[in-house]
Amino acid sequence: MQAHWPRLRDTLTCVMSQPVTIENDYLRLDVWPQFGGKVSSIVDKQDNYELLFTYPSELPTRCQYDMRYDDAWYAGWDECFPAIGQGPYPLHPYEGVIVPDHGEIWPLPTTAVPTRDGITTVWHGLRFGYRLTRKLFLDGRSIIAEYTLMNLAPFEFRFCWAQHALFSVVSPVELDFGASLKLAGGASWPTLDDQVAFDRYDNLPAGRGWKVYSEAPIARPAILRYPERKRSLTIQYAPESGPSAYWGIWINTGGWQSQRHLAVEPTTARSDLVHAGIEDDSAARIEPMGRAQWRTVMTVAGQ
Repeated sequence: MQAHWPRLRDTLTCVMSQPVTIENDYLRLDVWPQFGGKVSSIVDKQDNYELLFTYPSELPTRCQYDMRYDDAWYAGWDECFPAIGQGPYPLHPYEGVIVPDHGEIWPLPTTAVPTRDGITTVWHGLRFGYRLTRKLFLDGRSIIAEYTLMNLAPFEFRFCWAQHALFSVVSPVELDFGASLKLAGGASWPTLDDQVAFDRYDNLPAGRGWKVYSEAPIARPAILRYPERKRSLTIQYAPESGPSAYWGIWINTGGWQSQRHLAVEPTTARSDLVHAGIEDDSAARIEPMGRAQWRTVMTVAGQ
């Protein structure tokens, strides 16, 4: 197991403008503490395939807080919190406070410390009173992300967190949820509209984009299958002492930014907007001064 850190001067707690590379015999990750803890690369070392979507881009030169996500460095895996879409928080004591586009933590420099086989990053809310910690590490063929949320206010807090990992479609990919998946709004996966099977990315019309959510909380893993590579990536969610989560499925065949990628996101609401998640009571909640924990596991394997 290796974790390659830039040289630190007097302390292991720092904000860094260089990536931290974490790798073992099976996987290699690049993590950017300076840019919201972004994971810009996940390489399956079995065939050196880059699992995450990327594109040619210059690195940001300043903090991107409250920027449109479209105008930022949108490759790889970001954390969205306390919502995905821009919109007002509707409840006291933050009533009317606007959640920035894509949430407020993806552009913030983090506090980062090395941990066994990985890295821990910490975000502090600017417009809302919370502290979110992600312990990210490798365990054999798996990437484990353990999250701890602390509500720093004496009021209940409702939120939509999403593990927003954009996956590459350079190699053909199929989506497998293990059973028929009921979607919010009444449709059933994999047929959403026009009788097109959405579980096979290469079958979809170009120049489009779709975002859907599961109706019920996550009950089984999702699997991305790569038939030409004869490899797979399994995504699991475990609430621990935290909230239930739903599948958020984002498929882009060029309709957004003329890019091609897909995302299978554990998310704690059935909407990008926190006020919509509160309206249908799917948005997660944390009690006053409370603590919540959850984890995700991504595992690579052969077929």
